[in-house]
Amino acid sequence: MTPTRTRRHLHHDGRDRTWLEITAADGTADTLVMFLHGSLQSGSVARTFTGRTFDAFASRGCAVVYPDGVDHHFNDLRRSFNETARTLNVDDVGFLRELIALYGARRVIGCGFSNGGQMLLRMLVDAPGALHGVALFGAPAPTDDNMLRAPAGWVPTPILAVQGTADPIVPYEGGEAGIGPANRGTARSALDSARYLAFLNGSEQHERSRPTPTVTVDTWSGGAPVELWSLDGVGHLVPSPARLDERLGPGTDAVVGADLVSDYFSL
Repeated sequence: MTPTRTRRHLHHDGRDRTWLEITAADGTADTLVMFLHGSLQSGSVARTFTGRTFDAFASRGCAVVYPDGVDHHFNDLRRSFNETARTLNVDDVGFLRELIALYGARRVIGCGFSNGGQMLLRMLVDAPGALHGVALFGAPAPTDDNMLRAPAGWVPTPILAVQGTADPIVPYEGGEAGIGPANRGTARSALDSARYLAFLNGSEQHERSRPTPTVTVDTWSGGAPVELWSLDGVGHLVPSPARLDERLGPGTDAVVGADLVSDYFSL
Protein backbone atom coordinates (compact mmCIF):
# COMPACT_ATOMS: atom_id res chain seq x y z
CA MET A 1 0.00 0.00 0.00
CA THR A 2 1.13 3.54 -0.73
CA PRO A 3 1.55 5.48 2.53
CA THR A 4 -0.51 8.62 3.03
CA ARG A 5 0.78 11.93 4.36
CA THR A 6 -1.43 14.00 6.66
CA ARG A 7 -0.89 17.22 8.61
CA ARG A 8 -2.49 16.77 12.04
CA HIS A 9 -2.94 18.90 15.14
CA LEU A 10 -4.31 18.90 18.66
CA HIS A 11 -4.90 21.63 21.23
CA HIS A 12 -2.70 21.13 24.25
CA ASP A 13 -1.73 23.45 27.10
CA GLY A 14 -3.23 26.47 25.35
CA ARG A 15 -1.41 25.87 22.05
CA ASP A 16 -2.23 24.32 18.72
CA ARG A 17 0.38 21.55 18.39
CA THR A 18 1.08 20.03 15.00
CA TRP A 19 2.77 17.05 13.44
CA LEU A 20 3.20 15.32 10.10
CA GLU A 21 1.80 11.79 9.92
CA ILE A 22 2.84 9.06 7.48
CA THR A 23 0.63 5.96 7.55
CA ALA A 24 -0.42 3.06 5.38
CA ALA A 25 -3.60 3.57 3.38
CA ASP A 26 -5.70 1.42 5.74
CA GLY A 27 -4.63 3.52 8.73
CA THR A 28 -3.79 0.55 10.97
CA ALA A 29 -0.56 0.62 12.97
CA ASP A 30 0.86 -1.80 15.52
CA THR A 31 3.90 0.42 16.22
CA LEU A 32 4.26 4.19 16.44
CA VAL A 33 7.60 5.61 15.28
CA MET A 34 7.99 9.17 16.51
CA PHE A 35 10.84 11.27 15.07
CA LEU A 36 11.72 14.48 16.93
CA HIS A 37 13.63 17.14 15.00
CA GLY A 38 16.72 19.09 16.03
CA SER A 39 17.09 22.77 16.90
CA LEU A 40 15.76 25.22 14.28
CA GLN A 41 14.08 22.39 12.39
CA SER A 42 10.48 21.26 12.10
CA GLY A 43 8.83 17.92 11.50
CA SER A 44 8.79 18.48 7.74
CA VAL A 45 12.41 19.62 7.73
CA ALA A 46 13.42 16.55 9.75
CA ARG A 47 11.71 14.33 7.20
CA THR A 48 13.81 15.89 4.42
CA PHE A 49 16.92 15.98 6.64
CA THR A 50 16.72 12.18 7.00
CA GLY A 51 16.12 11.61 3.29
CA ARG A 52 12.58 10.40 4.07
CA THR A 53 14.18 7.12 5.12
CA PHE A 54 11.96 6.82 8.21
CA ASP A 55 8.83 6.97 6.03
CA ALA A 56 9.52 3.36 4.99
CA PHE A 57 8.25 2.16 8.37
CA ALA A 58 4.71 3.13 7.34
CA SER A 59 4.63 0.20 4.91
CA ARG A 60 5.68 -2.18 7.72
CA GLY A 61 2.72 -1.77 10.03
CA CYS A 62 3.92 1.44 11.69
CA ALA A 63 2.54 4.94 11.96
CA VAL A 64 5.34 7.48 11.51
CA VAL A 65 4.96 10.94 13.05
CA TYR A 66 7.16 14.03 12.89
CA PRO A 67 6.02 16.42 15.67
CA ASP A 68 6.78 20.15 15.56
CA GLY A 69 8.43 21.88 18.50
CA VAL A 70 7.34 25.36 19.61
CA ASP A 71 9.43 27.96 17.78
CA HIS A 72 11.42 25.08 16.24
CA HIS A 73 12.56 23.60 19.57
CA PHE A 74 11.50 21.09 22.21
CA ASN A 75 11.75 21.79 25.94
CA ASP A 76 14.41 19.18 26.57
CA LEU A 77 16.30 17.80 29.61
CA ARG A 78 19.25 20.23 29.62
CA ARG A 79 19.37 22.86 32.36
CA SER A 80 21.35 25.26 30.12
CA PHE A 81 18.82 25.09 27.28
CA ASN A 82 17.39 28.61 26.83
CA GLU A 83 15.15 28.70 23.75
CA THR A 84 11.50 29.82 23.62
CA ALA A 85 10.28 26.33 24.47
CA ARG A 86 12.08 26.67 27.82
CA THR A 87 11.38 30.33 28.58
CA LEU A 88 7.66 29.68 28.00
CA ASN A 89 7.91 26.39 29.92
CA VAL A 90 6.22 24.50 27.10
CA ASP A 91 4.75 21.17 28.25
CA ASP A 92 6.29 19.00 25.55
CA VAL A 93 6.16 15.92 27.77
CA GLY A 94 2.40 16.31 28.07
CA PHE A 95 2.02 17.02 24.35
CA LEU A 96 3.97 13.92 23.34
CA ARG A 97 2.11 11.74 25.82
CA GLU A 98 -1.21 12.96 24.40
CA LEU A 99 0.00 12.40 20.84
CA ILE A 100 1.08 8.85 21.75
CA ALA A 101 -2.31 8.14 23.32
CA LEU A 102 -4.10 9.18 20.12
CA TYR A 103 -2.54 6.27 18.22
CA GLY A 104 -3.03 3.55 20.81
CA ALA A 105 -0.12 1.58 19.35
CA ARG A 106 1.17 -1.50 21.14
CA ARG A 107 4.73 -0.21 20.90
CA VAL A 108 6.20 3.31 20.69
CA ILE A 109 9.72 3.90 19.36
CA GLY A 110 11.07 7.42 19.83
CA CYS A 111 13.81 8.63 17.48
CA GLY A 112 15.40 12.03 17.93
CA PHE A 113 18.16 14.17 16.50
CA SER A 114 20.09 16.60 18.73
CA ASN A 115 17.44 18.70 20.57
CA GLY A 116 14.91 16.00 19.64
CA GLY A 117 17.11 13.32 21.18
CA GLN A 118 17.49 15.41 24.32
CA MET A 119 13.69 15.65 24.45
CA LEU A 120 13.47 11.87 24.36
CA LEU A 121 15.86 11.73 27.31
CA ARG A 122 13.47 14.05 29.15
CA MET A 123 10.63 11.67 28.29
CA LEU A 124 12.60 8.80 29.82
CA VAL A 125 13.06 10.87 33.00
CA ASP A 126 9.66 12.60 33.24
CA ALA A 127 7.39 10.01 31.60
CA PRO A 128 9.02 6.64 32.40
CA GLY A 129 7.42 3.79 30.49
CA ALA A 130 5.82 5.99 27.80
CA LEU A 131 8.40 4.82 25.24
CA HIS A 132 9.32 1.22 24.48
CA GLY A 133 12.55 2.06 22.68
CA VAL A 134 14.65 5.15 21.97
CA ALA A 135 17.13 6.04 19.20
CA LEU A 136 19.37 9.03 19.88
CA PHE A 137 21.29 10.74 17.06
CA GLY A 138 23.91 13.30 18.11
CA ALA A 139 22.33 13.48 21.56
CA PRO A 140 24.50 12.22 24.43
CA ALA A 141 23.13 12.65 27.94
CA PRO A 142 23.90 15.94 29.71
CA THR A 143 26.34 15.94 32.61
CA ASP A 144 24.73 15.73 36.05
CA ASP A 145 25.01 19.49 36.63
CA ASN A 146 23.31 20.18 33.30
CA MET A 147 20.22 18.03 33.90
CA LEU A 148 16.94 19.62 35.00
CA ARG A 149 16.40 16.69 37.34
CA ALA A 150 17.92 13.33 38.14
CA PRO A 151 16.12 10.18 36.99
CA ALA A 152 13.60 8.86 39.50
CA GLY A 153 11.34 5.92 38.76
CA TRP A 154 13.41 5.06 35.66
CA VAL A 155 11.90 2.30 33.52
CA PRO A 156 14.62 0.29 31.71
CA THR A 157 14.22 0.99 27.98
CA PRO A 158 16.27 -0.30 25.03
CA ILE A 159 18.40 2.55 23.68
CA LEU A 160 20.30 2.96 20.41
CA ALA A 161 22.77 5.86 20.27
CA VAL A 162 24.54 7.07 17.12
CA GLN A 163 27.21 9.78 17.07
CA GLY A 164 29.94 10.99 14.75
CA THR A 165 33.45 11.44 16.08
CA ALA A 166 33.83 14.71 14.11
CA ASP A 167 30.64 16.33 15.42
CA PRO A 168 31.32 20.11 15.50
CA ILE A 169 28.27 20.95 17.64
CA VAL A 170 28.05 18.17 20.24
CA PRO A 171 31.63 16.99 20.89
CA TYR A 172 32.06 13.22 20.71
CA GLU A 173 34.49 13.39 23.65
CA GLY A 174 32.06 15.49 25.71
CA GLY A 175 32.15 19.10 26.85
CA GLU A 176 30.36 22.31 25.86
CA ALA A 177 27.67 21.77 23.23
CA GLY A 178 26.09 24.30 20.89
CA ILE A 179 27.26 27.23 18.81
CA GLY A 180 28.00 30.70 20.13
CA PRO A 181 25.05 32.16 22.06
CA ALA A 182 23.07 28.93 21.53
CA ASN A 183 25.05 27.21 24.28
CA ARG A 184 23.52 24.00 25.57
CA GLY A 185 25.82 23.40 28.53
CA THR A 186 28.02 20.36 28.99
CA ALA A 187 27.34 16.93 27.55
CA ARG A 188 28.84 13.61 28.51
CA SER A 189 31.11 11.96 26.00
CA ALA A 190 29.32 9.53 23.67
CA LEU A 191 30.89 6.58 25.49
CA ASP A 192 30.20 7.94 29.00
CA SER A 193 26.61 8.69 28.00
CA ALA A 194 26.07 5.12 26.79
CA ARG A 195 27.65 3.74 29.99
CA TYR A 196 25.40 5.98 32.09
CA LEU A 197 22.25 4.89 30.26
CA ALA A 198 23.34 1.25 30.48
CA PHE A 199 23.76 1.67 34.24
CA LEU A 200 20.23 3.06 34.53
CA ASN A 201 18.99 0.13 32.42
CA GLY A 202 20.78 -2.46 34.57
CA SER A 203 23.03 -3.57 31.71
CA GLU A 204 26.62 -4.20 32.81
CA GLN A 205 27.93 -6.69 30.23
CA HIS A 206 29.97 -4.77 27.66
CA GLU A 207 31.22 -5.87 24.25
CA ARG A 208 32.87 -3.96 21.41
CA SER A 209 32.88 -4.78 17.71
CA ARG A 210 33.98 -3.05 14.51
CA PRO A 211 31.65 -4.06 11.67
CA THR A 212 33.46 -1.78 9.19
CA PRO A 213 36.78 0.09 9.33
CA THR A 214 34.93 3.36 10.10
CA VAL A 215 32.27 2.11 12.55
CA THR A 216 32.68 0.98 16.17
CA VAL A 217 29.78 -0.59 18.08
CA ASP A 218 29.69 -0.75 21.87
CA THR A 219 26.94 -2.93 23.35
CA TRP A 220 25.76 -3.28 26.94
CA SER A 221 23.46 -6.15 27.88
CA GLY A 222 22.12 -7.93 30.93
CA GLY A 223 19.14 -5.61 31.39
CA ALA A 224 17.47 -3.41 28.80
CA PRO A 225 20.22 -3.16 26.15
CA VAL A 226 22.12 -0.06 25.11
CA GLU A 227 24.10 0.17 21.88
CA LEU A 228 26.41 2.98 20.76
CA TRP A 229 27.40 3.31 17.10
CA SER A 230 30.45 5.57 16.75
CA LEU A 231 30.96 6.81 13.20
CA ASP A 232 34.56 7.79 12.48
CA GLY A 233 34.97 11.25 10.93
CA VAL A 234 31.23 11.94 10.77
CA GLY A 235 29.51 15.15 11.85
CA HIS A 236 26.27 16.22 13.54
CA LEU A 237 23.59 14.41 11.60
CA VAL A 238 21.37 11.38 11.10
CA PRO A 239 23.20 9.25 8.53
CA SER A 240 21.14 9.06 5.35
CA PRO A 241 21.52 9.59 1.59
CA ALA A 242 20.36 13.21 2.00
CA ARG A 243 22.77 16.00 1.06
CA LEU A 244 23.28 18.17 4.16
CA ASP A 245 24.76 21.52 5.17
CA GLU A 246 28.54 21.27 5.30
CA ARG A 247 28.55 23.19 8.59
CA LEU A 248 27.21 20.05 10.26
CA GLY A 249 30.37 18.17 9.37
CA PRO A 250 31.04 15.21 7.05
CA GLY A 251 28.37 12.69 6.16
CA THR A 252 28.77 8.97 5.59
CA ASP A 253 27.56 6.16 3.37
CA ALA A 254 28.70 3.47 5.83
CA VAL A 255 25.29 3.26 7.53
CA VAL A 256 21.78 4.67 7.28
CA GLY A 257 20.17 5.75 10.56
CA ALA A 258 16.73 4.39 9.71
CA ASP A 259 18.25 1.00 8.89
CA LEU A 260 19.98 0.90 12.27
CA VAL A 261 16.63 1.66 13.95
CA SER A 262 14.95 -1.02 11.85
CA ASP A 263 17.46 -3.68 12.83
CA TYR A 264 17.76 -2.72 16.49
CA PHE A 265 14.03 -2.59 17.16
CA SER A 266 13.03 -5.30 14.66
CA LEU A 267 10.89 -3.02 12.53
